[in-house]
Amino acid sequence: MSDYTPDFRAYPVDQAIGIIRAIAEHRWPMTVEEAFSLRDQFGWTPAPDDGRFFVTPVSNGEEDGHISLAVNNNKYISRIAFRLTSLAPPESGPEIRALIQSARSEYVAELTSLYGTATPGPSSKVETLSWYLPSRASIGLGVATRLVSATIESPAMTDLTEAEEKYFAQ
Repeated sequence: MSDYTPDFRAYPVDQAIGIIRAIAEHRWPMTVEEAFSLRDQFGWTPAPDDGRFFVTPVSNGEEDGHISLAVNNNKYISRIAFRLTSLAPPESGPEIRALIQSARSEYVAELTSLYGTATPGPSSKVETLSWYLPSRASIGLGVATRLVSATIESPAMTDLTEAEEKYFAQ
């Protein structure tokens, strides 16, 4: 981990992209057991009461990731979401914001080199960028003023998300 400040940590770009690729390029559908195996391989600490929630090495100690189950079959997962940076304190100064933007730029550049140009999400307080793989799995990068996070959705979840977006766009 890169220790930029005592309160802020970010995955180095090569490690972050390695984790994202291992999940996104995994064979789908992914079973819960396969997801737990990846979680453990990445050094994420499962919550004692529910292994679907976990703490990553960039966390400030709180659970900062989760594995969501497929609605139609809880043997499979629909997404894995986790932070790529720690959650910066609310009173973070410009140096922390600059570090978040720098991490964002590095992650976006590498994901773009692998998967092409991202599709921006609807404008809001959180910048979202999405990459769609040939498998129909998707990678979402979320950038807020205090953190950068990643969400990898299964092909089935990507299809549901797109259908929902089309429905609400009408």
